[in-house]
Amino acid sequence: MQSLCLKPPNISPPAETIASNQDLLTPVLLCIPARSLLRFKCVCKNWFALISNPKFCDIHASKNPYPKVSAFFFHTAIHDFYFISIPNNENQSGSLLKPPRIIEHPPRIKILQSCNGLLLCCSLREITNTSSTPRCYFVLNPTTTKCSAITNSPYATKSTSILGVALAFDPSKSLHYKVLCIRCIAGSVISFQIEIYSSETRNWTLREATFLRPFHIDFSHGVYFNGAINWISRTSRVLHYNIDEESHGMVSRPPSYNVFRKREYRYFGESRGHLHLIEIYMPCVTQFDVMEMGRDYSGWFVKYHVDLDPIAAAFPEMVPEHNLDDPSKEETWYYAFVVLFLAREANKEGSSLLLHIPCKVISYNLRDKSFEKACELTSKGTESKRSLQVGWRDAYHYIETLACV
Repeated sequence: MQSLCLKPPNISPPAETIASNQDLLTPVLLCIPARSLLRFKCVCKNWFALISNPKFCDIHASKNPYPKVSAFFFHTAIHDFYFISIPNNENQSGSLLKPPRIIEHPPRIKILQSCNGLLLCCSLREITNTSSTPRCYFVLNPTTTKCSAITNSPYATKSTSILGVALAFDPSKSLHYKVLCIRCIAGSVISFQIEIYSSETRNWTLREATFLRPFHIDFSHGVYFNGAINWISRTSRVLHYNIDEESHGMVSRPPSYNVFRKREYRYFGESRGHLHLIEIYMPCVTQFDVMEMGRDYSGWFVKYHVDLDPIAAAFPEMVPEHNLDDPSKEETWYYAFVVLFLAREANKEGSSLLLHIPCKVISYNLRDKSFEKACELTSKGTESKRSLQVGWRDAYHYIETLACV
């Protein structure tokens, strides 16, 4: 009797099964960082189609609303910008390079704001002897290199002029962003015209607001927090405008504010739903408090105390040379450091300051006051090893996101 030889069934390995099954693959890919997913597009056509799907991108952005900061964009001139990458590998050096051309629209652009992975930018006017090119605004996702131009507002008139433009985007609440434009009205110091652009409708809406403008408010530096755009004045008063509720309010100076002491604020920014302010009083520039705003706008309170003296001792390039010549002079109050970003983490023990000192980026743990070198920067040109390369007002943090623009 002839025996029958049955072939075993062709069973795929578990990894191959997952890779070829979209229902099984999708939950796995949603846990992968955005930058890695872009590389995974090259695996096969099915992966390319899945990762490129706007619905997948939206879900990924909503499930990963607060990834870690991985780089900074910053301006070195009025028409140029560079970036610092923060490597995960301690043995790598951070790059201080001009980024690749990520948009083809305006040849000269300025970054206005970074908000949860998206950049609000504007073109710079090209002024000639006969005319000037109108400024245009757009929202850019540096991760996907996608860009969306903001249509001109139909509510602009000759009697109004732009004070500031700001971006509102929180993927944990909505996958759509809004752009706020605030204009002053000629002849009035209390009436303002506020226009809101929605990425969902691609249209502008007009709102009017009446409030007394605080002295020296900086409308060019808006920060999105708690559903509102927040602006700060030179005297550390905060004006906030809630986009959805169409309401505004004012928060007074921090309790520690001292009008008789020489001071400057070095940082005003948001992280994971927390708004922070750093003021430095002379002459103790290396010791200061980090203040946090109450979510109900009840006022500022001290969240952390910072002592940078151990960093200055470990990295002497942070101390300018003239400080060493005559410590009694007022100029010795200056130390070469810039607060790039305050990163709040889900794990409270991991919250940190990212500091830029000459040729380095330092990570300072706000809980235990430990610090480590995040990356080494290559010095640009012939700059002194004790000189800074980035100013805090010109640094814009970059986090990876697949959010659609």
